[in-house]
Amino acid sequence: MDSRILQRILQISFLSLCLLTAASAQQRFRAGAIAGLVASQIDGDLSAGYNKVGLQTGIRVTGLLTQKTEASMEFLFSQRGSQSELVPGEYDLFPFSLRLNYVEVPVMWHYKDWLAEGSGNTEYYKVSANLGFSYSRFISSRLKDELNALGSVAPDYLKKNDFGINLGFSFWANQHLGFTFRFYRSLLFMYNPADWNPAPMSKAWNLHCLNFQAVYML
Repeated sequence: MDSRILQRILQISFLSLCLLTAASAQQRFRAGAIAGLVASQIDGDLSAGYNKVGLQTGIRVTGLLTQKTEASMEFLFSQRGSQSELVPGEYDLFPFSLRLNYVEVPVMWHYKDWLAEGSGNTEYYKVSANLGFSYSRFISSRLKDELNALGSVAPDYLKKNDFGINLGFSFWANQHLGFTFRFYRSLLFMYNPADWNPAPMSKAWNLHCLNFQAVYML
């Protein structure tokens, strides 16, 4: 990874941690940590199915809008990509695996329901529907490809910036611990042959992911 990119990530992480400390001290704001998995696939590559599994980790800050709605911003490290098979077997003649590392910033709107009643500050909503957008910055890749077809595109021809839409659903076990399922779809081509002459591959690439998160809020 480029040292300047790593330095920028560390600076943003430090600033985010400072914001977490400040936000958690305010009644209308909360802060927490996220850890989970990403199952992704790329339309236009050599496979089908959400076969590539990666990690997702980061932080979240939320602000209360109304009694049942809130907004959030996250700063995440997300591993995406594609793979020939979820579990490669001995009969897979041309196995390949492409891992793409991104820094991701989702901005989400949450609608909450199913109040779990309690006393004082122990009340919380058990479920929420989530909608929002993400900006992602491509930072590095790792490729295992016996066909050398994906290697003709990744990483040199991949776009550095990506924008996408998120749709999700959350279940909260208590006021601190929650679990989120989220679908992400890129609104842009991560690689477009129309941008290159000659183009290394004839098909455009578009990414979509299934995100499974565990969230702990202060």
